[in-house]
Formats: sequence, structure tokens, C-alpha cells
Amino acid sequence: MRTIPPRIFAFSRYWRVRRRPSSLPLDWRPVASLQGTAGYARFREWLLVLNACNIPHQTVQMNSREYIYVPALFENIALMELGDFARESTAPVSQPPPLRVFPHAYMAILALLPLILWHGWRVGWWAVPAALPPPDMWNSAGILDAVRVRVFNEWYRTVTALTLHASLTHLCGNMAFGAIFMTLLARTTGVGRALWLTLLGGATGNALTVLLRPRPVLSMGFSTALFASIGAISGYMACQQQGKRKTMLPVAAAAALLAMLGTEGENTDYAAHLAGLGCGLALGALEAWQVRNGRKRLNQWTAGALTALICTAAWWWAFAAMRN
Repeated sequence: MRTIPPRIFAFSRYWRVRRRPSSLPLDWRPVASLQGTAGYARFREWLLVLNACNIPHQTVQMNSREYIYVPALFENIALMELGDFARESTAPVSQPPPLRVFPHAYMAILALLPLILWHGWRVGWWAVPAALPPPDMWNSAGILDAVRVRVFNEWYRTVTALTLHASLTHLCGNMAFGAIFMTLLARTTGVGRALWLTLLGGATGNALTVLLRPRPVLSMGFSTALFASIGAISGYMACQQQGKRKTMLPVAAAAALLAMLGTEGENTDYAAHLAGLGCGLALGALEAWQVRNGRKRLNQWTAGALTALICTAAWWWAFAAMRN
């Protein structure tokens, strides 16, 4: 059984014995009042509540006040509905935790410089260190070859292919957009973890493409990891929102970016871009879940070092396989 708030109940009992307007039947009771215009919005809300509950009511002005009267049979129901509304409107609204913004997010751009250095070595912009194999063999050693990955288990190619680019235009496009989206991801997760999520999402996207693609295809480029970073941002922000509509907005924005940036060009690998975006969404959602529940994660330095170690180990494996 619901209880009537003491203040509203006392008001009702008090006005039963006061002088009442002659235009109302004797059995009508006052349930709310307003003086002046300060609380007019709340007065309108009370009327909406009574209308929604189909409770007969009438407003009367008397002695500079406006009163709401209801029949005596509806008095308790009206008081309970108005009391419930008052409690709901004054209850604190839970707000999602504010997004933490990590400083020095622009440092994530420095992780793209080795890709430029690597491309310069491969195309002959500057001399290659003597410890590395001839650059004309790097394409065949590191390109994502679906046949060799599935038949010879050369899964390191899912990582090495991210560091190869077909042309200077290909490189510049990935570097420009990568600088933007990796910086945004680093503001949300930190530089080290942004690099880790980008590499993990890109490599996982390449692996998923190999497993799901029915025909042999050669591919290279950082764009799969680029869309993984976009997906990670969207997945993280989606899990920070409340409500289905707000949750879908970041995902819709990621899909729009995929349509604008990932479907143009003659040799565009649509499947890899889509797989990278999907893997990034899952990783970003997992990251947000870990943050919300206080789960232990890799710290920034460990995540950054692990990213560099995986790239180095993948190329060492590729060169070792090439020599054999």
C-alpha cells in the first residue's frame, strides 16, 4: 500500500475546514495550491499528472492563490499520484562517469614515424642498415598473403602487412588519418594502450579477413589498424552512454567514417577495413567495461613496449622464414 506524503496530506486536511469557493460542490477537496508565478511550471505538471490518471479536477483562484480541487472519492488517489510524481522528480538522476582525458595524447603520432622510416628504407629514400635484408624482398616477406597464412601458418603477416604501403599516396593518407584518430583514441585510453588497441585490432582484423575470405588475395597497409582505432573510439564511447539511442550514435558515426574513408579507391580492401572496424569496436567496448568495473589492465608503458615488441618479433620471424 502506498503512503500519502505528510505535507500533502496535512495540506488537504487543513483546507477541508477553510472557506471554499461556492462554485464547487461541497464534496470536492483541494489537493494542491500555487501562489504567484514562481511555481507555475510545477503547477502545470500537477495538472498533467491528474489528466494522465483520468482524475476529475478543477482549478480555482482564491485569495491570490490557485487551487486544484478533486472529488472526495478521488482525493486519496490524487494525493498518492502527486506524491509519487514529487518523489520521482526530486530523485537524483544517475549520470555516467565523466570520460577521463589523458594528457600528451599527441605523442601517439610519434608511433607513426617508424612506418615512414620503414617505407623510406624499402623504396630507397635512404640507406638501409646492414643488419637488414635487401629491401626488394620485404614485400614478399611481409605482405598479407591469404594462401601462405592459411597453408603455411605464417600468421606474423597479419602484423607485418600493417607496416607496408604500396605507394607514397597510400602512406600519406594512412599517416594523416592515423594521426587524427590515434590521437583521439589516446585521449581516451592513454598513449600506450591506444597503440596496443590499434595494433591488436589491425592484426585481428587481418586474421579475420584471411579466415573469412574465400579466395586468395594479397593486401598491405596500415588502414586496417586505422579503422580499428576508429572502432575502438566508437566502442569505448558507446559503452559510456546511457540509453539505446545514445549508445548507437558512436557506432553510427564509425559506420559513416567507414563509408566515407574506407570504400574509395581502385584497390581498396573493403573486407579488411570492415573487419578492422568490427574488431576495434569489440576491443573498445571491452576497454570501457574494464575501466567501469575496475579490472586490471596493462599499464601505458607495458602496452606501448608490447606493441613495439610484437612488431619487431613479427618482422624478425618474417626475415627468418625468408632466409630458410
